[in-house]
Amino acid sequence: MGRELERLAAGVSRARGREDGHRQREAVLERDIALAKARIAVKGDVEAFIEAVQAEASRRNVAAFETLLTALVQEVLPGEKPVVLDLTTERGLAALDIGLARPDGSREDVLEDNGGALTNVVGMALRLIAVVKAGVGRFLALDEADCWIAPDRVPAFYRVLEDGAARLGVQCLAISHHDLSAFEGRFRVARVAGLVADGVTIAGPAEAAAWSDDMPGLRSIRLVDVQAFADATLPLGPGVNALIGPNNRGKSTIIRALRAVFYGEGRDALVRAGAGACTVELGLARGRILRFNRTPKRTPVNLWSLHEVDGSVVEEDGTRFETGGRAVPDWVERLCGIVKVEGLDVHVAHQKFPVFLLGEPASKRSAVLSIGQESAYLREMLAIHRERTARDQTLVRLGERELGEIRDALARLGDLAGIEMSLAEERDALANLHAGARRVVDLEGAHARLTTAVRRLAAARGRSEALLELPGPEALAGISERLAKANARSALVDRLIAASRRSAGASARAAALAELPDDLPPLRDAGAADRSARELARLRKALDAARGRAGEAERRIAAIKGAIEGLIEAGGGLCPACGAPVDAAALLGDHTHPQEAA
Repeated sequence: MGRELERLAAGVSRARGREDGHRQREAVLERDIALAKARIAVKGDVEAFIEAVQAEASRRNVAAFETLLTALVQEVLPGEKPVVLDLTTERGLAALDIGLARPDGSREDVLEDNGGALTNVVGMALRLIAVVKAGVGRFLALDEADCWIAPDRVPAFYRVLEDGAARLGVQCLAISHHDLSAFEGRFRVARVAGLVADGVTIAGPAEAAAWSDDMPGLRSIRLVDVQAFADATLPLGPGVNALIGPNNRGKSTIIRALRAVFYGEGRDALVRAGAGACTVELGLARGRILRFNRTPKRTPVNLWSLHEVDGSVVEEDGTRFETGGRAVPDWVERLCGIVKVEGLDVHVAHQKFPVFLLGEPASKRSAVLSIGQESAYLREMLAIHRERTARDQTLVRLGERELGEIRDALARLGDLAGIEMSLAEERDALANLHAGARRVVDLEGAHARLTTAVRRLAAARGRSEALLELPGPEALAGISERLAKANARSALVDRLIAASRRSAGASARAAALAELPDDLPPLRDAGAADRSARELARLRKALDAARGRAGEAERRIAAIKGAIEGLIEAGGGLCPACGAPVDAAALLGDHTHPQEAA
């Protein structure tokens, strides 16, 4: 019964656990369903808010970029038409069109409907914006970006570049065939000197660049056996740096070297004629050097390595910064942040392709400049909100169904308190039964002990009565005395019997000796006879001694027999040892006591 009650109690505990789980789930569902219904109720308001924010973000961003580009263009090309941007959507992606606003309200394309000067200015501005908005390394190298600008407008172009670089924190390297001497007091200007046939060099400003250890950027570019350069170094400073010189003197070699390092565009033609390999070294923060080697007909043909001030290869966290192959190592991209953005060479412009982004699809323009990305984020937020609303509707539908099932289950479990009370009562009754059973067992034990005590008392009374029938102390003293005498007689009889048996053996030996002849027969061998005679004499002497002992034994036996006969007569003809009738001859002969027979 106890096991059955425990089984029922365990079942009730499990049911109580299910009830608790149902109640917890009920609370969670009630809260989640209430929140879901509240979100569904404001679904329209949220969508309207997101759409309003999306429209405002697009308008604000487009207006800001229009203002910036227009200001840059009109700074370099006064009187030029304002730049207008049109942000639309293509296949769900933000698409950016760049044009110029005509006085009549129509638009014209920057690339197709205008001259190269405008393209140069807009392309330079777009590169600056892309470098900043892409979130990569803030470095920009421009190769003849002023090629289509009239000489009298070149200073304005570089004033815009200088101001934009300073405001945006971008380090620039401008390659130009124009004379930029007027800017030598405002940014660093270096010149290509010498002839290609003899090997060109770079003549730079004498003052040191204003660098601090924690500032990002390239400190210098060194070319060793790179095309026209045998060994030349271009120092760089923060802000704008310029390398100028006549055409076809190797200025663009600097750009080719940078594209080899950062874009993996290394070619055997980079190696100076007659040299076995070429090297490009870029000075970085903390005195480190990023080195690129191109060795034709070798494996690896390209080798990138990072070196400490002492020339050793950098090793950090178990990684050795030295990698060969054709693809630019990931650590170079992480170290300098100069990578292609959306497949475009944002940082290092190619001389043969000065137009940047204007010829790309509208969706790529938006992606590279991150213009319209806010709208994309807001559209994603709207899509997420709608998806969440759909989930909320499903939650309400399924949750209310589950909530009904839970409440039905709780209703079925509603009498658990009564069942637990009944079980408690049954447990109390069972405990009382167990207590009664223990009392019964205790009473049975007491009865058994009482019965044993009665039995022992009866036995004690029997022994007491037997003791009362025993003789008194005087009688017991007489009995003890007779018993001691009987024990003494018994011991004497035992000794007499043993002596009689030894006497019988001696008599038998004496009889055997008496039958021997008195004289010995004559012997042929006198020596043997003498020995035999001596032996016989010895034997006779021993025989005489034995006969004397035998006589003595017979006398002793006779005395013992007389003593035994007197003992038997005193005992009334009974054996003093066993009490059986006996005479002296039998006692000395074959008489056997009953205990010996047993």
